[in-house]
Amino acid sequence: MKKRFGYSLWAILLFIVFFLCWQLLSSFYRQQVIAQQADFLEEKVSIFLDLSQTQTDTLQQFADAYVQNGNSRMTLMDAQGTIMYDTYDHTLHEDRSNRPEVQAILRGSSVGQSLRESDTLHEELLYVAVPIKEDGNLTQILRIAEPTAAFFAKSQSIEQSILLVYVLFCLFISVLIFHTLRQKNRPVQTILPVIKKMISSPEQQAIIMQETPEHDELYQLINQLSEQMSQTYRAYAASEAQLYDLLGELMIGVFIIDDEDQLLLMNPTMQDQLAISQMPPMPVAFTEVIHDTQLIQLIYQFTEHTPVFHAETTIGSDHPRVLDITLRSFQEKQRIGLAYDLTRIRQLEKMQQDFVGNVSHELKTPVTSLIGFTETLLDGAKEDPQTLQAFLEIIQKDAYRLKNLIQEIIQLSKNSDSFAYEDQSIDVAALVSSITQTYKLLADQKQLVFEIHGPNQLSITSKLELLQPIIKNLIENAVTYAKQGGTVTLSYQIVGSTLRLQVADQGIGIAEEDQERIFERFYRVDKARARNSGGTGLGLAIVKDYTTILGGTISVDSFPNVGTTFTLTFPLDN
Repeated sequence: MKKRFGYSLWAILLFIVFFLCWQLLSSFYRQQVIAQQADFLEEKVSIFLDLSQTQTDTLQQFADAYVQNGNSRMTLMDAQGTIMYDTYDHTLHEDRSNRPEVQAILRGSSVGQSLRESDTLHEELLYVAVPIKEDGNLTQILRIAEPTAAFFAKSQSIEQSILLVYVLFCLFISVLIFHTLRQKNRPVQTILPVIKKMISSPEQQAIIMQETPEHDELYQLINQLSEQMSQTYRAYAASEAQLYDLLGELMIGVFIIDDEDQLLLMNPTMQDQLAISQMPPMPVAFTEVIHDTQLIQLIYQFTEHTPVFHAETTIGSDHPRVLDITLRSFQEKQRIGLAYDLTRIRQLEKMQQDFVGNVSHELKTPVTSLIGFTETLLDGAKEDPQTLQAFLEIIQKDAYRLKNLIQEIIQLSKNSDSFAYEDQSIDVAALVSSITQTYKLLADQKQLVFEIHGPNQLSITSKLELLQPIIKNLIENAVTYAKQGGTVTLSYQIVGSTLRLQVADQGIGIAEEDQERIFERFYRVDKARARNSGGTGLGLAIVKDYTTILGGTISVDSFPNVGTTFTLTFPLDN
């Protein structure tokens, strides 16, 4: 009697559970049918709008034609939700702004939907509304509605099939449960070792080899579970390996520290940013790996009360790096750090600030000189012929200097994107000879000798507007800084598929620490001498930019008080 009562109680409990599960499954199925129908109606409305081209008259004609042979209802409303046209009742012009689907559109949603009983049709309808916009502004709202009974009737057979499958499944589970209850603890001793192995070694599949007819199905389920668990674990391990590979390829520094200040992970980019050549086995105390005091202080400043901590810091002394550090809470009291290397960005910002400052200074100096000498002449100094002559020569020199500065700034503002330079045939020998003749007077004043080495007949196809300023600035630079009575050597030749050009002088030379910066705009090795010679500090910057546009390369070989040699190569297809 007690046993039967126990089985009856189990049966009642199972029936209640299965019934509640079916209610949940049925409700979920109903929601899915409604969602699919809503998506279908939304697509129909979109196609309808595309066909009607959103014109009001055309919309009404299409709407009447669309609902003529169906049970759908279409309503066109203005931007405030007032009915302009309704296929069910053409005289209906009421306000529908309080409807959920219309309110969603008025709040800016791309689609609004609602399921409720219609006040006019007195049946449950699915409403879908979409906005009609012109130039990004809401002008009208189009709403389509269909009775739920129509599409629920179509899905009833599927629901019945699901119910049948569910009943069969419930019967199967019930039989299995009752059979298991009857067997009680008989298979526990067989299954328990397998479960322990699954927990201790999830990557290995544990199999029950016994053949017991009454427990065979259960053993198979355990075997399947073991197989799935091992597959899941291997997939997890593979995903973890892929994650570490991804972190290794990121250009962002990443490190993870647990709540005990143990470093759990540091990707190669972070190791490079911190100049760490060899990592110890992890986990390890992060202070044994991270030695920069500023970064350590930032990590200690981060607390559990600060979910996100952001700061910019400079690390390193020999080769300082500017890092943008972001610390976040990660999993269980772990901290993940993200480091962006802003060193190059800050350098570019500094170069930009220097450029603006230098341009302002370089423009201000000759302008101030012109104004000063002009005011002096107007105050009466023009009556003295010698003073007038001297001041006019100074004014002319500063005016030419201002002109050259403006021209070179304009040249630097040109680039390959905004200017289309045309290729043309260039006689290199004639071009070099023409440019050297321009500086012959200045060379004679310093008793300089030009030596040109290269074939007399060498024609290439390139961009003259770029190549000519390159050679001009290099020769001008060589003549300016050459010593009295020295030699300026210019050589050119074809090497493979490139033009190789060299300009060498026996001048003051360039120190090694300055050679990396001579191509920066307004940078001068000898500022006082360059300014006295009328230089702008832009010549080599122009050479560098134009060489890059031509696809070439430039290098410098120089020693103080010995001389400087610039070597350039250009591909012949430019």
